[in-house]
Amino acid sequence: MKIRCLGAIRAVTGSCYQIKNPQEGYTLLDCGLFQGGRQTELRNFNTPVYKPDEVTSIVITHAHMDHSGLAPRLVKAGYRGPIYASEATCDLLNILWEDAAHIQELEATWKTRKNSRQGQKKVDPLYSIEDAQRATKLLKPLSFERDYEISPGLWVRYFPAGHILGAASVMVTAREEKGESRVLFSGDLGRTGQLLIPDPTTPPQADLIFMETTYGNRLHKDLGASVEEFLSVIDEAYRSGGKILIPAFAVERTQEIIFLLAKAWHEGRIPKDLPIILDSPLAIGASEVFIRHPELFDEESTELFKAGHSPLTMSSLRVTRTMAESQKINEIEGSAIIIAGSGMANAGRILHHFKHNLWRPDCHVIFVGFQAQGTTGRRLVEGAEVAKIFREAILVKAKIHTIGGFSGHADQKELVEWLRPQIHDKLTVVLVHGEEAGTLAFETLLRQTFPTLRTRVPYWLETLEVTPDEARVLAAPPAADEVPEEAPYRDSREYRSLAERLERLQRSLVPRDAPFPPNALANLEALLNMAEEIILRRPDA
Repeated sequence: MKIRCLGAIRAVTGSCYQIKNPQEGYTLLDCGLFQGGRQTELRNFNTPVYKPDEVTSIVITHAHMDHSGLAPRLVKAGYRGPIYASEATCDLLNILWEDAAHIQELEATWKTRKNSRQGQKKVDPLYSIEDAQRATKLLKPLSFERDYEISPGLWVRYFPAGHILGAASVMVTAREEKGESRVLFSGDLGRTGQLLIPDPTTPPQADLIFMETTYGNRLHKDLGASVEEFLSVIDEAYRSGGKILIPAFAVERTQEIIFLLAKAWHEGRIPKDLPIILDSPLAIGASEVFIRHPELFDEESTELFKAGHSPLTMSSLRVTRTMAESQKINEIEGSAIIIAGSGMANAGRILHHFKHNLWRPDCHVIFVGFQAQGTTGRRLVEGAEVAKIFREAILVKAKIHTIGGFSGHADQKELVEWLRPQIHDKLTVVLVHGEEAGTLAFETLLRQTFPTLRTRVPYWLETLEVTPDEARVLAAPPAADEVPEEAPYRDSREYRSLAERLERLQRSLVPRDAPFPPNALANLEALLNMAEEIILRRPDA
């Protein structure tokens, strides 16, 4: 079985692995959007690399856009095969894909309007609402812990992965004349003891594992301590009359936060007159999906719901579906909790609330999830003094809080413990879905913990092969026609590294009247020399 790495390689978005079917064609394991900086997102337009004409099936681990959000793009390119996912994931994708398409269409309209003023060409959306609707018609629900033959000789089996509602780890088995090969894709692994969702299960042993490393170099805070920190921030903001802004992912994190608030509200731990506003039509729809799948809740959450600790019984909860309702939130005087997407603050209604509140010293922003490089959320977490919101520079006076205990991803220790039962002499673990520094740190830890374990941190477009006897890497650079036309050579590792380092240096120089960073001139000179070398080697860059 040959597997090509198309995304989430030394990064956390764009998850996609191209599996060569035993007979003909390809299966895609996940088909996710690249999210973050502009250069990263250009990869979403590089459709030929996915070979949509040769793909016979798509298998989705869970509903988050960085694992599923590119599937409608392949449908736009002509894909008409099945898209497999768990039942809850299918329900979520029915609303998530159309919402993502709506955003794509709005962005394309805005860019076209801007280009027309400069005499430039029209911009087409990544995919349309019609493409998303066609994609949802291709969804095929699969049950957990049952074998399905999705292509002649290729079988899949889902195992609960925690993380979010319906999330799965996937065992892919190729049965050929020379024997049977098993590859386990961890998907995104949830924490043990997280809110709402049961712990990840332990799949059978595999020959090769593709393992996520989002928090491969970090340990999370204790959940109980995180809850207390969360409630203390709310208390401080309430006393000072400030707003509490919570950028939250529409799926899972929003439901966990509302569930936590409902429990605290029923127990009298937050003021009864404190408005709690869910300002996200997408999150509202996702919450309705959660309510339809109580069979996927953990035992404690089920009991709490039976005891009446449901968000639906909070009189202080308001939901705002329309833009007009969202705008009226700005008229609220005094403190209020505002939960809005997106979770990394790179789009969505949370940006409007940032524009109206980031400059206020009594405002509190609580980040409850991972913030990828290049996003507004990451810049705020790293201490940015100015945020660019809708092309306007907003002074950051709000208090920024990062509460890691709510993460839906397993931390370093939990990742090791999930892997431990999988260890055997012939196993190779491919480390993916993590920023490079964290992934490499996790690889070092694994080699110390399991000295005989073989590991690999692949590069984009590398191919790995697994046989009944061994797993090996067939590394090769991308072909010239696999680099997006919109950005020639920009997807090379050298160019990407240069762009990221220049971006970090640029951020360090804002605001302009700040003290000049030590060694900034020397760093800039080194980067410019690096750029010159790249350009000399590739005159067309």
